[in-house]
Amino acid sequence: MRTKPSRRGLGLWTASALVVGNMIGSGVFLLPSSLAKYGPISIVGWLFTATGAVLLALVFARLGRAYPQTGGPYAYARRAFGDFVGFQTAWGYWIAVWAGNAAIAVAFVGYLAHFWGVLGTNKVLAAGVRSTRSLPPRP
Repeated sequence: MRTKPSRRGLGLWTASALVVGNMIGSGVFLLPSSLAKYGPISIVGWLFTATGAVLLALVFARLGRAYPQTGGPYAYARRAFGDFVGFQTAWGYWIAVWAGNAAIAVAFVGYLAHFWGVLGTNKVLAAGVRSTRSLPPRP
């Protein structure tokens, strides 16, 4: 007897967890220090950014329910606007992921330099830490 595999979609909580995880990756740590010079109003900026992230999670959760095929932003843009816009979306997303990974690596080294001061002055060592952070763990 063959059973039909259960199909789990990307719901609201999963999409929210993905957005929150990406924010925690670097943005939550970098944004307060960037906004600190503006005083207590910086909390409003942080809350505005967090609200935008939650709204983005809600949009992707709704799109995931409406169009359950794989592909994420590429699939949604392609379905709505055609192949060319789908390609542009996929290309822009790919570039944004690379830039985001670079920002996370810089943030990682910046915070590590607080505990290991030589990373703040030795650029070769800092670049080595950045490059090894992105390697997968050894088996």
